[in-house]
Formats: sequence, C-alpha cells, structure tokens
Amino acid sequence: MAQQDILSTLRKLISGMDESLVIFNQEGRILHASYDLEKLLGKENISGTLIFDHLSHEYERIAHFLKDINTSKYIDLEVVLKRKTGTFTGRMRLAAWKVAENEYLVLGSLVDATQIERKRRDLLRKTLTIELLSKSKKIRNGKLYDAIYEILEMSSKAVGVTRVNAWLFDESHEHIECIGNYDTRLGKMIPQESLPVFEMPTYFMLFETEKIILAANAQTSRYTSELNDTYLVPNGIVSLMDIPLRSEGSIIGVICFEQVKQVRNWSLNDQKFGLIAAQMVSLAVETHKRKLAQQELEAALRQQKRLLTETNNRIVNNLLITNSLLNIQVNKAKDSYHKNLMLDSVNRVQSILSLHELLADNSRSLRISLNQYINRLVQSLRESLSFPQKQLQLLTSIDSCEVKSSLAISIGIIINEAVLNSYKHAFGENELGVIRIDFQMLGPKGILEISDNGRGVKENRELAGSGVEIIRGMVGHLNGNLDIDGTNGMKICVSFSMR
Repeated sequence: MAQQDILSTLRKLISGMDESLVIFNQEGRILHASYDLEKLLGKENISGTLIFDHLSHEYERIAHFLKDINTSKYIDLEVVLKRKTGTFTGRMRLAAWKVAENEYLVLGSLVDATQIERKRRDLLRKTLTIELLSKSKKIRNGKLYDAIYEILEMSSKAVGVTRVNAWLFDESHEHIECIGNYDTRLGKMIPQESLPVFEMPTYFMLFETEKIILAANAQTSRYTSELNDTYLVPNGIVSLMDIPLRSEGSIIGVICFEQVKQVRNWSLNDQKFGLIAAQMVSLAVETHKRKLAQQELEAALRQQKRLLTETNNRIVNNLLITNSLLNIQVNKAKDSYHKNLMLDSVNRVQSILSLHELLADNSRSLRISLNQYINRLVQSLRESLSFPQKQLQLLTSIDSCEVKSSLAISIGIIINEAVLNSYKHAFGENELGVIRIDFQMLGPKGILEISDNGRGVKENRELAGSGVEIIRGMVGHLNGNLDIDGTNGMKICVSFSMR
C-alpha cells in the first residue's frame, strides 16, 4: 500500500515536469515513464518493460546500484540508450526512496548528452576565442585593420556563421562604412560598399534602445526588412545578429553576424559572445584613435623642437652680431668712461647669449642645466673682464638642477650685474680679490649668493646705480627676496621659488 501511495504521488509530481523521467522498482521494471522520455527513446507504452531493455550497455553499474540500494541512494552516470534510429549517449541520474522494509522505488532522469556535449564544446570554443582576443597584440598596439581581421575571423569560427562584418559611421553620420567583412566560404575579407543611413531609419533607431538585434528571418522582420533591397537580398542573408559598437557612451558603428541561405536561431551563448566581440571591436577602434592622436602629438612636438632649435639658432646669430658691433664700439671709445659703458652692454648681451647657446645645444625642452649655464656665463665674464691691474679670482659653487629658460635669464642678469659691480667698485688697482657665486637648493626654494672680499659699502645710498636697479628689477620678476650686506665686503643674496 505504501508503494502505491508513493507511486501515485510521484506520478502526479512528474506529470507536470517537462523532463524525461522514469520510475522503476528494485528489479528494474518500469512502473511509469513520462511522455518526454518515450519521445526521447522513440517508443510508446514502455511501462512494464525493464530499464535494461533500453540500454546498450552499462548494465553492471545500474544493477549494482539496485542491489546495493540500502546504502547507495543516488547515482549519476553516462549511458548509451537505444532508440529506433540507433543509439545515443545520455546522462542518467537515479535516486531511490524506501517505501517499505527492503522495498524501494527509483526515480530516474535521462538527458540526451549529445546536446549537452555540443553546448559544452560550443561554450568552450567561445571562451577560448575570448581569451585569445583579450591577449591580442594587434588590438593592444592599435593596428586597426589587422585587429579587425583577427576579431572577425575568430568570431566567425566561434559562432559558426557565414559572414561577420564591422561598420563605422562616417563623420557626418550619413553613411555607415564597412571596415571589415570576413566570409568563411572564401576564408578572407571581401569588399563591401558603404550604406546610406537614411534608408534604414527603423533599424538604426532600434540601436538607441536595444543592446542587440536578433532576426532568425531578417528579410521578413519588421526591424530589418528595410535592408532587403540594398543589403540582405543581394548577399543572400537569411538570419542576422547585430550589436552596436559604442565608444564613450555613443554609438559609433555595428558588428553583424550573418547566416546565408539557412535560418539560424541565435542561442544565449551566441548573444553573449556577440556582445563581447562588439566590445573588442570598440576597443580596437579606440586604441587606434589614441595611437593616431599620439602620433600627431609626437609629430607636433618634433615640429616644435625644430622650430625652437631654429629660433634659438637665429637668436644666437643675432646676439653674436650685436656683440660684435658692440665690441667694435668698445674699440672706438675715446675714454674709459664710455668704454666701460659699452663693456657693460657687451656683458649683458653675453649673459643672454650664453642662455640661448645652451638652449640651442639642448633643443629637447625649454629647461636648461643651471650649473652649465652659470659656468658658461662666468667663463665669458672672466674673458671680458680681464684687467691686468686687477688680480681677481671668480669662483663658483652651483647645485645641479634644471630650470625654465625664463628663470635662467633673470638669474644670469643678476649674476652679470653683481659681478660687474664687484669688478668695478670692490677692489683697487693691484689688489688681490675673490668674487664668489654660490647657488643651492633648499626644498622648493633657490638661494643665489654673489659675494666678494672687497671694501664693501657703509651706507645704503652708495648702493644706488643702474646695476643695482637692474638687480632689483630681476628679483621682482622672480617674485623673490633681496638682501644686500656691504659691511664686510659685498654680499648680495636672492631667494626665490623654483616652481
């Protein structure tokens, strides 16, 4: 009685299930079989037969399960099933219920494993394709057409379709242009003309709301039939799966999976793969655009460097001519006063000339080495201020750093004026003396100090003069601080921000 009650309950339960189910006893005799199982086996009224009658082999494992049913309540195994057309691989899951002392019922579920295996292989193929594309150097290096070829070829094999192609809108958004059309029948890319957008308004409007367009019969679908005359019928396309390409939230084109001559129902795995393939194409397009932008920027920088070098060379030439003309005037001066005035001008021009000579040597940027610049400037001062009646040493101690050219010009003019003042006023004839130029970095600040061991000054009014005014002007240009101490020799200290 217990067996009949449980059997009745199980029959009611499985009658509403859309699965291939069977109930049999410990001897293997079938007590009930679902309609789907009879359909799967291609047989009718199999109740009363033995479960073993429908198996090609694997008797031993099922027989052992039924014999040892007291301890083994569940088994999952692969079997070969018989049907009218032959045999096929299936998966059988069995679960046992105790209905009385030493009496059991077995509920079994059978699935056509060939479909499962096909799905498994299909998923594996798509997964491996995605993994390979994610590592593609062609996509990463911005080689657009090589990357598109790779994506379309691999996608056609992964999905198993006749054609896969990618399209991009032109700048006016009036046409959509094919950037690659891979045909598996030929195993290569084939040409495809651009299409006018205005002839397909419904199709393109759908992309504003849908992530994907599916059409098992594209020529009769209300969404895609407007492509018949210009595209579908001429190319024999029956089914299509189209996914929009997006970049920064905007639609830039579409990737199309197309089946020719036969209907194709697109699986969920097909759709998921198509979405990833669309992302790969979008990534290839974006990477290509970034590479082009980088190349244009590099070309512009090279042009800027060439112009900078040419400009600096012209400035250097002009300053050399100016210096030569000033030196001619120095030689023509009839008294020491005017000669010294002209020499001051020569040295001021020389301080700017030294900077542009460095810029010409270092055309890669607008920054220069400050210690190189100061040392070059000091050497020029040594040569131009070589008076036999004054035995002076000009010493430097400069921290290594790079500064903007505009900052270097101000520093150079300050050094030029301070050194000129010391040469002129700090020492008498036949007097030994030292002039020092020190620069050090203290965090974000620079400290420039020009000092001598000369006679110094006792009152601030003695500091008046064009040289000091020029120094004050340059310090103001630097937004720095100026400190002048003339009590023990002359010391000019300038502090300013290096940023």
